[in-house]
Amino acid sequence: MAKAISKIKRMELSVAEVRARRVDRLQQQIADSGDSLHKAIELIQALDEAELLDMLTALVKHKDDALANVVREMNKDRYTSVLENAGGFMFLLGELDVHHVRSITTRINQGLDYAHKAVEQEENTSYLDLIRALKDPEINQGVTMMLHFLKGLGANQK
Repeated sequence: MAKAISKIKRMELSVAEVRARRVDRLQQQIADSGDSLHKAIELIQALDEAELLDMLTALVKHKDDALANVVREMNKDRYTSVLENAGGFMFLLGELDVHHVRSITTRINQGLDYAHKAVEQEENTSYLDLIRALKDPEINQGVTMMLHFLKGLGANQK
C-alpha cells in the first residue's frame, strides 16, 4: 500500500519569475484587446483635447466633496419640482413615438422658417386671400393636418 501524503511542498517562485509571468499575461491581454485599447486611447485623447480629462480626474479624486455639493444643491426648494417631475417625464418619453415626433418637429421648423421670412415682408392678409390660399396644395395639406391634430387632441380617451 502507498503511504499517505502528509507534507505538501508548494512551488515557490522568485520575484523575477512572478513579474515575468505577469508581463507575459499582460502582453497576451494587450494583443487580444488591441482594438479596444486603441479606442480607449482615442477616448482619453478626446477628453484631454476637450479639457475634460483634468475635470474628471479632479472629480474622481474629490468625489466625496463633489457628491456632497451636488446633494446640497439638489436639496434646494427650486429643484424640488424638477426632481418630482423627472420620473413622470421619463415615462412620457417612453410613450412618445420618436419617428412621429421627428416628422412633426421637422415640419414645425420648416413652418417657422416660412413664418420668419413672412414677418420681414409686412404684408396684410384679407379674407379673400385666406380663401385663395386654401387652393395652394401645401397650405391645404397644412390646414388639413392641423384639423386632424385638433380632432385627435379633442377626442375622448378610452
